[in-house]
Amino acid sequence: MTEKTRPAGTEALPSGAVASVRDRILDVAQELFAEHGYSAASTRAIAQAAGVNLAQLHYHFGAKRDLFKAAYLRGAVQVTEARSKALAEARAAHAGGPIPLGDLVASFVTPFMLNGKTPEGRATMRMHARLHTEPDDISKEVLSTVYDETTLAYAGEFQRVLPHLTHETLCWRLYFMMGAYRYTLLRTGRLEAMSGGACDSGDFDRAVAEIVPFLCAGLSAP
Repeated sequence: MTEKTRPAGTEALPSGAVASVRDRILDVAQELFAEHGYSAASTRAIAQAAGVNLAQLHYHFGAKRDLFKAAYLRGAVQVTEARSKALAEARAAHAGGPIPLGDLVASFVTPFMLNGKTPEGRATMRMHARLHTEPDDISKEVLSTVYDETTLAYAGEFQRVLPHLTHETLCWRLYFMMGAYRYTLLRTGRLEAMSGGACDSGDFDRAVAEIVPFLCAGLSAP
């Protein structure tokens, strides 16, 4: 973009200041999209809360759809990068052989669940929880862009360690697995109610420790 077409408020900014503006916009966008959803969170409200004008917001992120994707990807990419790294390490550790089911489940689930420990991760998880209420084309595009590559890589490894399952049955069980850990992150209060306050759905380390053997049993069932 030339100086002639650069919107007011962005001219001659040093790179650090530009990054700061982008981060501020993303901080607000994550919170408002997570709280209100895609349709109800307007770009005007996001710009106002971030202390920028609409021209600046569009200069940095383009259309509202692009801002939504950038806000979601900010935290979600941390999950896929951690999963890819964990899978590569597991493959190397087992010299090309099947990866034990417990290790495979833990390396797939843990990055997603522990992402809730960081502010960006918590906002992403809240956005993720709302995806089923967002326009179908947006939610499908976001999920496919972020997760397809690593999910398919893991599916291949699950098939190797669970050869007794047909491909169709395995896909159903992986689908159920995703539903289980995503519901856990919603923190609906049901866990606290059932346990009389003894359990805390915000204890993500405990949640990982409990869900891994549960998922292994379901995945490996006859």
